[in-house]
Amino acid sequence: MDRWPSFQTFTFREFSFSADRYEEYIGGCLVNSGYIKCDISFKQENNGDYFKGGLIRVRIGNNPLADKILSSFEFDTCVTMGDRLMMYIAARQCNVNETSLYMMASLLGVTRERKEYVENEPTVCNVFTTNQQICKVAFKFANPDRLIEFY
Repeated sequence: MDRWPSFQTFTFREFSFSADRYEEYIGGCLVNSGYIKCDISFKQENNGDYFKGGLIRVRIGNNPLADKILSSFEFDTCVTMGDRLMMYIAARQCNVNETSLYMMASLLGVTRERKEYVENEPTVCNVFTTNQQICKVAFKFANPDRLIEFY
């Protein structure tokens, strides 16, 4: 996997990833996996300035897991985190208890005042690369403690 400097804001225009398999974990235990065909696209607006509406819009085309993850959602910012790119929303007030969001808000500041997550909406996205090519996209959910990884 590629290495990135930690806690640097990462801006981009857009990129996509074609997934052909997934794994789902709940509480750290593998509960589902299989072969799929879907495209995950990421598009950032306003050069990544979330104070000017630079949202990162994520879309899962032909979503085969629509009962587990929304087909469309957003994040406020993207930062480098050693072995990954991490996308998140760090709200001052939030309806989920997610340690990584509190950590990011305390280290890098809040990105908005309030966020109400809906069912099956990821709280964090991690993008892993090898030789600058995406090899895995992982979505973390707060309730329940769930992770879906796309390969």
